[in-house]
Amino acid sequence: MHANSKKIKIEFQDSSGKKIKIEFNGNTTGQEVQRIYDFLCDSPVLQNDSGLDVEERDTKFQKFSDIIIKHFPIGEFTSSDALLIAQEVLGEQIKHALISTYLMRLVDRGQLNRKWSSAGWVYSLIKKTIIQQ
Repeated sequence: MHANSKKIKIEFQDSSGKKIKIEFNGNTTGQEVQRIYDFLCDSPVLQNDSGLDVEERDTKFQKFSDIIIKHFPIGEFTSSDALLIAQEVLGEQIKHALISTYLMRLVDRGQLNRKWSSAGWVYSLIKKTIIQQ
């Protein structure tokens, strides 16, 4: 490992005694750590056994998701558009990196489309077709 490399080690134990260890070696960005956290928050193991309040953990994400659905039901938008609306609605400063992470979570969950354009990445809400019989 290089002299300027970082090592981050995360260890925790759930209520049943299972131990989980995550280790980063080398230069690591906050976004990589956030993605691991997001993955763990979505993990059935943590949701069922950790004793963590899932609703409390996802409050900001859920509010953000609701904002996207309400303010961008049609058309395309950028992460900067989402940032401005989220800050306005929530009344607080939000880091652009957090908005980008939340948008990627929505893309990964199949709720948003993402494509490259001259303005950078643009997003649009995926419409679910409801078939009535």
